[in-house]
Amino acid sequence: MAEPAKSEPARDVPKARPKRKIALVLLGAVLVIASLSTFVVIPVAQDLQAAQRLLSRSRNLEVETLRPARQRLAHARGRLHSPAAALLRLLPVARQNIDALRAVAGSGLEVVDAGIVLATALRRAEQQGLTRPGRIRIAALRELQEPVNGQSDALGHLERALRSHRGGWLLPPLWDRVDVLLSQAEDLSEAAEAAAGVVDIAPGLLGSDGPREYLVLLLNNTELRGAGGILSGIGSLTIDQGRIELGDFSHYKDLADPPPFRRVPSPPDFKAHFATYHADTTRWVTTSSSPDVPDVALVARRLYALSVGPVVDGAIVVDPRGLTALMPRRARIRVPTTNRVLRRDDVSDYVYSDAYSQLGGAEDRRRESLIVVGQAAFSSILESQLDASSLTEDAAAAAAGGHLRVVSFDPRERRVLESAAITGNLGAPSGDAAMATVQNLGGNKLDFYSQRSLSHACRIDPGGPTTCQTAVDIKNRTPLGLTRYEFQYFPYGLFKNFVEVYVPAEARLEAVRLGGRPIEFITYKEDGYKSVGVYLEIPRSDTARMTVRYTLPEQKSGYSLEVRPQPLTEDGEIELRLATPPDWQLTGPDGARIETGRLVYRGRFDRALTLEAGPSDRTGLSSLWLELSRFWNEPLF
Repeated sequence: MAEPAKSEPARDVPKARPKRKIALVLLGAVLVIASLSTFVVIPVAQDLQAAQRLLSRSRNLEVETLRPARQRLAHARGRLHSPAAALLRLLPVARQNIDALRAVAGSGLEVVDAGIVLATALRRAEQQGLTRPGRIRIAALRELQEPVNGQSDALGHLERALRSHRGGWLLPPLWDRVDVLLSQAEDLSEAAEAAAGVVDIAPGLLGSDGPREYLVLLLNNTELRGAGGILSGIGSLTIDQGRIELGDFSHYKDLADPPPFRRVPSPPDFKAHFATYHADTTRWVTTSSSPDVPDVALVARRLYALSVGPVVDGAIVVDPRGLTALMPRRARIRVPTTNRVLRRDDVSDYVYSDAYSQLGGAEDRRRESLIVVGQAAFSSILESQLDASSLTEDAAAAAAGGHLRVVSFDPRERRVLESAAITGNLGAPSGDAAMATVQNLGGNKLDFYSQRSLSHACRIDPGGPTTCQTAVDIKNRTPLGLTRYEFQYFPYGLFKNFVEVYVPAEARLEAVRLGGRPIEFITYKEDGYKSVGVYLEIPRSDTARMTVRYTLPEQKSGYSLEVRPQPLTEDGEIELRLATPPDWQLTGPDGARIETGRLVYRGRFDRALTLEAGPSDRTGLSSLWLELSRFWNEPLF
């Protein structure tokens, strides 16, 4: 029998290596994801950053700037809706981040589109003449209502979109950018909403429903009062269907009664605080003692009705810097008695200094020149076709610094103007607050030579009260050679000031010092504030420093601060310092230095400033990254 054939030995077949295959698959997936991310995210980030740079460089709405920004946003949005982005969205973490970028690009595009519509409408209104000599075209303002509302709606949508896309799966760098954009969108949305409200009531303010008469209160900051300066001149203007007619202007002494002065009703806080200065009487010169400008306007309205007759519908409160901001850039004013011709930029210095040096002893001539200059400045505003864009920019800066305030006695209009922060309303702070004012008690004109700085520092400790300190420094820089009318009495150049530091009404005072030593003080309540007042005499070339230390109740949910300047002949300086728990999130003015649990800001005090701090609202990946970063940066010893 034949033997069965022998089978060949089986060859070794390499076994599959599942770990290696998995690694290769994962590597391939990572490469695909990385490629898709590189294709999508990097160009999108570049487009968004380029759009932001273009928009931040533009101080006004300009179609030439908005269109290139729109192109970059549209390009980013297109890439975020590409097949590559759709593939990325299949991954859980990538989906949330892509959606957030889509919200930024899409809502940003709506904002820019609305901005182009508004900029085009503004340019058309300016070409057709938003203002004409002696009047403002109400029809042109009404044509702006829809574009302004559209811009406001788009910014509101952007704010809501950014807020809704801050989720736990956002990568930390994207959360940071969304956070910054959200803060900017909140500020812009609030400003746009206020602007829309003002444009809505503007026809009524301009007499579309019947003639309006406004009181014009001219303040002179060379002799300080709470609202900015003494009430030097009083005038009026009437607006009917946009046509503006200037009334008579008088120096306050021409309207004042001889003692005893007649008194008018005034708000309770105003009466309690300033009746001692006869601010609610026909003395007139002290009417502007309160920093709460609507109260000043109300008292002035009642005094005007008592002294002159008409009951006005509103008031325009303005100092020389505010007048300058409203004047045409090429305006020229001839000063009576000297025949000097003032350019726009000369007006403030003339009122603050030159009028005294040239006409110091001749009081009647000096008073006449100041009133005529103020009236002529208003006439130059009314008789010219103004550049709407430059007017808006200059007037906004003047209003922000308190050099121009507008008050309406109609309740609805008053609320809208207050929301736009152009009334000078003191109100009640939502959190911490700081302000310092000077009442010149010497009757001299030396506040032109004062140098002011304000500093505010707070420490927030969890589980305990918040400790704050506000300090105001006033330096007397009075030069030699002034007229007797300017310095008034000897010793030469002495400041006699009643200085008040305003703190929140609920603040608990801990210490009030002058130059580091305790000093007697007096307190008043005004709206939601408590003022701490000290009488100071500051010799020439000296500096006085007044500090107020206080505590606030525990800040569990967060901290906010608003600081306001007193309108001065020259802007002061400000320093803000805030120390918080390390896990708190801080936001402040542009230029603030923010580190873990600390904020420092130094700058020119030419507008109200705000800052906010509170427990971080970060979640998920961003919160984890923040904790790891904090742990890694903690000192070992």
